[in-house]
Amino acid sequence: MDIEKKLDILYDLLVDNSEILEFELKELISNPERIKNTNKFASLLSDLKNTNLIDALLVKISESQKGDFWLTDFLYAAINLLEESNINDEFDIPPYLLDKLKIWILEENGELAWKAATILKFYETESAEQIQLKKLEERGDFFLTYAECILGLIHYDKEKHWELVKKISNDETYD
Repeated sequence: MDIEKKLDILYDLLVDNSEILEFELKELISNPERIKNTNKFASLLSDLKNTNLIDALLVKISESQKGDFWLTDFLYAAINLLEESNINDEFDIPPYLLDKLKIWILEENGELAWKAATILKFYETESAEQIQLKKLEERGDFFLTYAECILGLIHYDKEKHWELVKKISNDETYD
């Protein structure tokens, strides 16, 4: 396919039919079993930088179970889009998402805990603060999980948590 045809397709999708494309992407997010490669799909969502997709991703993540084949890919996309979002953007937080993130952060290790902690840092609430503090009491998880908890605490209340951050930075028992 030559470049002109590619440009026509892109223009048709991204300009003339952007609302339809967004609707169809949200439908796919709601039905990930229809997606052949969720890793590529998550990368596409991230590269599109359409923060209107965040709510759909958060809803699907809140409905997920540990081990769902698409879960870490959707967490990746949600993280990237949340990082692209404006500080004044508001998102609908699904009712059980915070509970699910708490379980993944406190009861799991590795990639799932790390990505859950990364999403949690965008919640600037006392509940998120308590989860982050509890995670920092333990040892043995992926270092980036602890780093995301620290970032969340700093975002929430830098003055309150600065001494803890200094203490942790000098503690060699964190991986």
